[in-house]
Amino acid sequence: MRHVAFLLALGFLAGCVVNSMEQESPASKEKPSISEPEPAMGVGEGTVEVDVTNALGEHLPARIDFMDVDGNPPIRMEAPKGVLEAKVRAAAYRAYTYVYDQDVLVLADIQDIQVIKDQTAYLPVNLLEGSSGSLSLRDFDSDVDLALDRAELASGTDPQNPVEVPGRKTLPYDPTPVSKEAGWYRGELHAHSRHGEGVESVGRLIKRAKRAGLDFLAITDRNTLACVYDPEFHSNSLVLIPAMEWGLPEKGYALIFGPRTELEMPSATPYGLAAAQAECIRVQAQGGIFAIAHPCMPTQPWQWDLGYANAIEVWQRDWSMPPLMLDQLNEDMKFRKEGKLAYSVAQAAARADLAEVSGNAQASFFWDLELQKGLMACALGTSNTASPKVPMGKPLTYIYAREKSLPGILEGIRLGRTFITQDKHGPIIHFSADVLEDNKIDVGIGGVIPLGMDTKFLIAVKNAKGKKLQVLENGHPIRTVPIVKDSVVVQFTRHPVQYAAYRARVIAQQKEKGLGDVTVCAMTSPIYAQEITRDLLWRNPNLDVDKAWVKVETPAAPDVILPEDMPPALTAP
Repeated sequence: MRHVAFLLALGFLAGCVVNSMEQESPASKEKPSISEPEPAMGVGEGTVEVDVTNALGEHLPARIDFMDVDGNPPIRMEAPKGVLEAKVRAAAYRAYTYVYDQDVLVLADIQDIQVIKDQTAYLPVNLLEGSSGSLSLRDFDSDVDLALDRAELASGTDPQNPVEVPGRKTLPYDPTPVSKEAGWYRGELHAHSRHGEGVESVGRLIKRAKRAGLDFLAITDRNTLACVYDPEFHSNSLVLIPAMEWGLPEKGYALIFGPRTELEMPSATPYGLAAAQAECIRVQAQGGIFAIAHPCMPTQPWQWDLGYANAIEVWQRDWSMPPLMLDQLNEDMKFRKEGKLAYSVAQAAARADLAEVSGNAQASFFWDLELQKGLMACALGTSNTASPKVPMGKPLTYIYAREKSLPGILEGIRLGRTFITQDKHGPIIHFSADVLEDNKIDVGIGGVIPLGMDTKFLIAVKNAKGKKLQVLENGHPIRTVPIVKDSVVVQFTRHPVQYAAYRARVIAQQKEKGLGDVTVCAMTSPIYAQEITRDLLWRNPNLDVDKAWVKVETPAAPDVILPEDMPPALTAP
């Protein structure tokens, strides 16, 4: 129960992505999709009357999914004022009633009803939960899967287990470790197979990942998880991540890693946003990852107004990806407050009007804006490969995991332990912090340091001679140091007094005219400076009682010398 509470805290601590924030298995293909009510042929119609209220007699906006027990197409209806009278085909149904709570759809009631031709069937729903006092409807959902405990007990699912959700099929999930060794693992998190937009079979994609020397692979076909049911979806040496690219062209896409139950398909209808936010929260409660995909891609920019993302795909393919222009956004994303663009994606798009900038540079700016708002989301880099013509691992994401396994990789993303490099020959970065300057490394990438204390940051870089190391605080460069050797260490001291996100990157000047003057060759996820509270334990339960901050122990990145073996460090100006 406490663990579930920490998962819930995760959502709120992740911050609200202002402008922020598809699946189909072979099994789900056998089921009819949700549809609007249609006249039935030969069986006739009856009337259904719905009345959704709380204990005070107030009507509650709701959505009802009528699931035909005989397997005929289900029917979805909206009751925005809590009442509904409609004609439906005569049949036996299991009715799932969802209520809007804090702009999120919550499964509140499950009832079986029989609709008889030319007769009226009644569906009364009266909710005691959340009717008065300080508790909301969602406070009666112990496992944060957005199904009330009472509804779960009625359906026979476990109200303490978010992997069990009424009316949803559990998805395949293999936690078996490939290796029990902790370390930095590298892989591809955005690839498409023949089940989606790709040209290769699942087996060929896996073989290509192995040839590239990768440790993990996520096949992210759009709005479908068909690949996880493919008989070729298995490997003894590669961690295969059940995943999908979820979204709509007009709203943008998310990368969902490790969902445990079937997902609701994205919808542009009025209930679509509340349902999408519910999917985002539920995936994370189940231990999965909800990541914003290519937020500034010109044809598919991120325009979901969702919160609680775990990660952002800030780098896709070559750094010089074409930019997003402001006029390519929907009008609601151009909203201004006090004369300034309010949404991060709009602010990022506006940069293209000021100077030459790439879409990846815009995505990085979008990420920095969200970090400044308190979002604790790590960076991901992907190839978005859909054919052998686009190599995997360019760019390449490294993740520090306690073991080489599916839960280990997912946990590494959730804890923010990632860095990105341009390819397998690109720069390698180790970023860490020594609080109180006692010559002990206390925090690594993804960790949290306290406010009001002198902190020495150390950055070790390899394979970057001739380039520059740059450190950013809340998106603004505070140190830029030329890299004059194959392996260097830079250190500097800060005394943060307010929230800040620190990250490091390796940059190079553009040799030819392109999208911007600077090319990013590698970057890390942040180390955060903020007040230390026990709510931060969702990131790591190891609280250092002597120093009272959250430790994230991440040994040096591959091929980078450990701090105790470092040569005399360069002191950044």
